[in-house]
Amino acid sequence: MAGRPLSGRIFSWKWLALLSGLAVIGTPRAAASNVFNVYVGASYARSTLRARDSNPLPFSGSGPLDRFDRSDSGYQLSFGVRALELLGAEFDYFDLGSGSVSHVYSAANGPGAVTDATLAQRGEAAFAMLYLPVPVVDVYLKAGVDRITSELSAQFTPQGICTIGIGPCATQVLRLHAASTGLAYGAGAQWKLGDWGVRAEYERFSALGEHPGLVSVGVTWTIL
Repeated sequence: MAGRPLSGRIFSWKWLALLSGLAVIGTPRAAASNVFNVYVGASYARSTLRARDSNPLPFSGSGPLDRFDRSDSGYQLSFGVRALELLGAEFDYFDLGSGSVSHVYSAANGPGAVTDATLAQRGEAAFAMLYLPVPVVDVYLKAGVDRITSELSAQFTPQGICTIGIGPCATQVLRLHAASTGLAYGAGAQWKLGDWGVRAEYERFSALGEHPGLVSVGVTWTIL
């Protein structure tokens, strides 16, 4: 059987060499396209809302407020960069949702009772990220600062008899809107699937003398 013409074999080897060269050249560029690992993410969160009014009179005027502690659903949006193998930075916006409790504080000899309290908290946090040298998954620690806005409302019923009129004092509506800053920290793990990742993490914040937190599960997408 006659073999292929020499010119045909040379032509085939030229194409093979060209394709091999493009593959070798293209691979580093593809890997370098995500050299900074700039990513965005979105997560569903199960949050714990916590607050305590540090004033002697709650909401700056009507009686002491005890600790508020309630769980709710929320969400978190993230933007981050991992420029080095072990170090990165991330900015998060989170909404911890809102929660209510029917009874917050009362005292027989105190100024009154605080009931039907509702608390909503949301904020931002900036973190430095430390990635641990763990194979297969990305395990990381994060620490930084947060700024949380807390909106608290409740019913306050004074004790005793009002100075004007006869009978108990009327229930008042109390409202508190406060922004506070503090330390934030957390830890998490991420499984990468190409440019996509699935992560789970825990974060703890500081607000109004307490430490609200969230446990979240979400996805990330590396955009650069």
